[in-house]
Amino acid sequence: MGKKKEKKESFSLFQFLFGSLTVDIIIALNTAVFYFMYYTPNGREYLQPFIMYPGNLINGKVWCVITSGFIHGSLSHFLWNMLGVFIFGKIVEKKLGVRKTLFIYFGALTISMLFSTAVYAFLLNKNVAIIGASGAVMGLISGAMLLAPFTVTYEMILPIPTMVKGWMFFYADIQGFLNQASDGVSHLAHIFGFLSIAILVYFLSYKDKKAIKVGMAINIFSIVMLLLLNHWLSKNMHWNILPDGVIQQTTNII
Repeated sequence: MGKKKEKKESFSLFQFLFGSLTVDIIIALNTAVFYFMYYTPNGREYLQPFIMYPGNLINGKVWCVITSGFIHGSLSHFLWNMLGVFIFGKIVEKKLGVRKTLFIYFGALTISMLFSTAVYAFLLNKNVAIIGASGAVMGLISGAMLLAPFTVTYEMILPIPTMVKGWMFFYADIQGFLNQASDGVSHLAHIFGFLSIAILVYFLSYKDKKAIKVGMAINIFSIVMLLLLNHWLSKNMHWNILPDGVIQQTTNII
């Protein structure tokens, strides 16, 4: 009897780094803007009209809603956001394809910029400029944790499912916003980027909506199970698996 030869796919560094068209496009655009801003004469001054600032928006510079998402305040700011795009953009692209993933990215960017600016200006009376792709990245993260909740990521060395990683980010931003953290991060923009999927899902196909609903059910079920487990452990073994104050903080938010 003849033996079937199984083809083993060899690891390709090029495919790993550049195998996602969505990721390639987003990182290329952000890199070009970053280079222009920091390595060309008067680059920072030239980009001022492109920053999401209430004054720019009022003066009709509506493009700043998008362009500000490509402007980063430092190398670390740029690198961390691009790492997020690299990891979670690939996951979403595998589920939705290039065009829909770009729609999620730019949709989350637009929603996070507009909603956070509105809250800062009209509710908190703060004149805040918002830059960076973090809101868009949070949109990719929320999309990834709904479409592929059990896909493992390694950006923190330890293997962590996207679902767990997503809620860790969201909780950190809720804490940062409520505690008014002075870290220079717009946690509010992150939160709106994370929640933007609730709006963007209505523009997706029936199949995609169904997949996201299933992912949401998995996320909710997992959170409930985690809270019940934490309650049982704290009651019977006096040991909490959640950070101190998570349950109380969640109750206050609701």
